[in-house]
Amino acid sequence: MFCQKCGKQIPDGAVFCNFCGGQQGVVAPPPQAQAPGYPPQVAPPGYPPQAPGGYPPPQPPAPQHPAAYAPAGSKDLKCSSCGAPLTPQGGLTLITCDYCGTATSLGTGGWSVIQKHFMLDNRIDQQVALEAGGKWLDQGLLRRNVAKNAELLEATLRFVPYWIVPTSVTADIQGLKGTGAVSLGGGGGAGRTAAKIGLSILAGAAAAAASQRGGRVQVNQPQPVRVRDRINVFYQIPVVGVRGYNKYQPDDGYQFNVQGKGSYDKKKTGGVETLDGDVTEQEAMQFAQSLAQKYAEKEARKRVDTLESFVPYFQQSPGELLHAPVWFVRYRHKGVKEMFILIDGNASKVIDGERPAASLW
Repeated sequence: MFCQKCGKQIPDGAVFCNFCGGQQGVVAPPPQAQAPGYPPQVAPPGYPPQAPGGYPPPQPPAPQHPAAYAPAGSKDLKCSSCGAPLTPQGGLTLITCDYCGTATSLGTGGWSVIQKHFMLDNRIDQQVALEAGGKWLDQGLLRRNVAKNAELLEATLRFVPYWIVPTSVTADIQGLKGTGAVSLGGGGGAGRTAAKIGLSILAGAAAAAASQRGGRVQVNQPQPVRVRDRINVFYQIPVVGVRGYNKYQPDDGYQFNVQGKGSYDKKKTGGVETLDGDVTEQEAMQFAQSLAQKYAEKEARKRVDTLESFVPYFQQSPGELLHAPVWFVRYRHKGVKEMFILIDGNASKVIDGERPAASLW
């Protein structure tokens, strides 16, 4: 649609113009009635008769306007919902109105109002966030007192925009099972490798004991079996909506509790910093597909020892914008290396982070 005041293109259904702030849908006042005492105007003979009463007068064709694009350096914009000023900073193209909470995308394809905009409430304070992060730091057989030896540098809560992209993957896989080979790509691979090494040691010890007793030990070599299978997995993949916030991007399949979401309301943030963004929905969908392939391939490797073939098929639904409360904790381990932890303020769970591979003292 086009602004009734300045003629520029604005989002369909906008109440106020993003450029001039003019309110849309205002009906012009009717023309003043003819002054009393003047005779009514009558068309001279021979003129075509006027249209009967109630028929609208003919309208001129609508002027052709060029497509409206959001200038990269625009600083004087208006919210299309309430008319409040918008102040994009740093080239951001995803702006949330501070007054009414309407999210507006300023992409190169023109203005668009994001219809599906939700948020999660923050349910924990800084102390609970640090406790959740500390438990995560100390997980693992080779980690002791990591949290105790961590020097806290920062603990900041922000409401971060994520595109939640529903993505399903159907993949045809082919591989070998029973070869004894174990991929070290995942966190569980090292554990399975250790278990196999332990079994080998026990088998060797049993063979040595039998040899000393003069007996014979028959070792059966595993016979590989070829596996052909199809997997179906579904993910609600979060893609961080701010460029440069790479550390805020979950990389291990973490999913927010989207069932507990509510409509976005600026008042519910409690004054906590709320980030705008500059990642379009289309970009988020492409990135979500690459993550979905990575997660599905990881799932396929659980079913075979050697993955020979992986052919995925993707299906995605339109995404939605979710502002999630995220605690960003930055710490220094033993005074040497700086690391970070991301904690979901709604679910009190670690989203992602860094921790030392081993710390025994």
